[in-house]
Amino acid sequence: MRHETRRATENVATAPIKFLNAAEVATHLDVSRSTVYNLIASGRLPAHCMGGGKIRPRGLRVPESAVTAYLAGSTITPKAVA
Repeated sequence: MRHETRRATENVATAPIKFLNAAEVATHLDVSRSTVYNLIASGRLPAHCMGGGKIRPRGLRVPESAVTAYLAGSTITPKAVA
């Protein structure tokens, strides 16, 4: 009996998601870390909690794609002056 060799379907893996901490996000956005925490608390910047702390949550990480999307969504176009 002859075995058929089937070609496995190729699984094209996407690039791994890069996560940034609050200090790195602050550097990208040129704002303070407290502003980054305020953006996360208001829901304007999504974040994942990768760890816990006794007093406050630690280990907040923001996907780099979310920072890029936030910057893209915050651009403004100047109005034409009449």
